[in-house]
Amino acid sequence: MRLSLFIGCLTIAFVWGQQLPPDIDKCQAGDAICIAKTITHILQSYPKGIPSIGLDAVDAISFQNVIVSRMESSKLDLKFHTLTVRGFENTTVLDAKGFDADIPRVFELSAFTPLLRLEGEYETQGILLTMPIQGRGQALVELKDCQFRCKVRAVEDQRLDGKSYLEIPKVKCLVDVQSMHINFDNLFNNKDLSDTMNDLANNNWFEIWKTLRKGINSALDQVAGTILRRVANKFSYDDFFQV
Repeated sequence: MRLSLFIGCLTIAFVWGQQLPPDIDKCQAGDAICIAKTITHILQSYPKGIPSIGLDAVDAISFQNVIVSRMESSKLDLKFHTLTVRGFENTTVLDAKGFDADIPRVFELSAFTPLLRLEGEYETQGILLTMPIQGRGQALVELKDCQFRCKVRAVEDQRLDGKSYLEIPKVKCLVDVQSMHINFDNLFNNKDLSDTMNDLANNNWFEIWKTLRKGINSALDQVAGTILRRVANKFSYDDFFQV
């Protein structure tokens, strides 16, 4: 009797633990408008995440050893030994395609984030704006008015509980920004030279953006992929929609 009761409690806890909070409305499969609103609500209302569905905090997402630029392709090596991305909790999802009852091979999401902050310990050397540059220290990169377009490849994972989950082998995002501001401490081991170089870079931010865009997009792929994979592994695709 005690064993049966214990197993029953575990089963209830497992099922209950995977439910969305009651303030989150489920959508009909294929309802792109509802799905976009629901994902937006989750991001904006739960910046610290929803552990029961595998969603970690989205207001500060940390990584290590992120390469933004390589010298062989851009004449600049730029690496973040540590990187924290802040601001995704203010994201608005504008469109959501592919969320049909039958799991598609590709999902598409379009979104807008007013400000993303990338900060951490950097190391760089090479050529920037035709000038030699080197340094190691703390860096801040602010991306303003970010427009995202993400494609998510998915594979169905049918599990023993009878529900369908998603495996996500690839996430590819493209982001366009309206402006960028950077601040790299300790360039040339000299504050005055560092300040001068930062001012020059910010006055020519679009040229800097073209140099760093590929690497920043790659870093944001990691952010989006990390968020989506953790949720997809714990929260079934079936449970996201109305029955």
